[in-house]
Amino acid sequence: MRRLPALLLVALVAATALVHTRVDARRAELPVEQDLMVLPPPQYLGPMSMGYREALADLVWVRAIVFAGNRLGADDGVLIERYVAAVTHLAPRFARPYRWGGITAIYGGTRTIDRDMVDRATNIYRDGLAQFPNDHQLLYALGMLLTYQVSSTKGYSSEERDALAAEGVEFIRRAAANGADPLVRRYAATLVSEHASSALAIQFLESQLVEAKDEDHRRLLRRKLGALTSREAVAQIERVRERFAQEHDRAAPYLPDAVYAVIRPEPGPLPSPGEDVTP
Repeated sequence: MRRLPALLLVALVAATALVHTRVDARRAELPVEQDLMVLPPPQYLGPMSMGYREALADLVWVRAIVFAGNRLGADDGVLIERYVAAVTHLAPRFARPYRWGGITAIYGGTRTIDRDMVDRATNIYRDGLAQFPNDHQLLYALGMLLTYQVSSTKGYSSEERDALAAEGVEFIRRAAANGADPLVRRYAATLVSEHASSALAIQFLESQLVEAKDEDHRRLLRRKLGALTSREAVAQIERVRERFAQEHDRAAPYLPDAVYAVIRPEPGPLPSPGEDVTP
């Protein structure tokens, strides 16, 4: 009689293995567009995580990377968008899926880029910026998408192209102002001075000139700002920067200048670029 439970257990294990094998075989026969039928809609994933939202987000994220790797060159933008939606619904403060999803949704396939693909990538980047409004990588990626990809993609009216290009310039300007590398800042200076209003361009170039340390970058900024204002205005900005640098070196040279600018005592404000700073 004692052997009966053991035999039942063996039979149960064997049956489970057989069912699992058949399920895997049937799933492998599914067309790729049904791959995500096993992934519930985002609104159901939260309760299904049983409180382990980030752990489940990690599992879905790994699956997304594997899926995209196995499908290199395929046009799976819709599925990529669903994966990103699932991961970011569970962990909205996970930045990498937004960056990955935006570029993979539009450039991961082989067919000609169309408006649906651009709009899909745009939506992913905008969702990311809703969580990380100062992320220079997302800002620059969306800015380039709107500034250049839209203009070369069919399906947009001339009014839409102009409006999105202007928005893209602003995103690139914000990327430059939020820590993008020097090449992006140089590009932003050129782009803003060409497309923005004079007041916006002057404001942006002035702020960049005050902060810039690389001499080649500073030379470019001086030239572009001088074309919009005057050599004297540029010289005044340089003097403002020099005065701040001297104050920083005397008071707290161990602090990054950006930090010191925030916490510095206020014996008197530094002059604005248009004021006379002659002692």
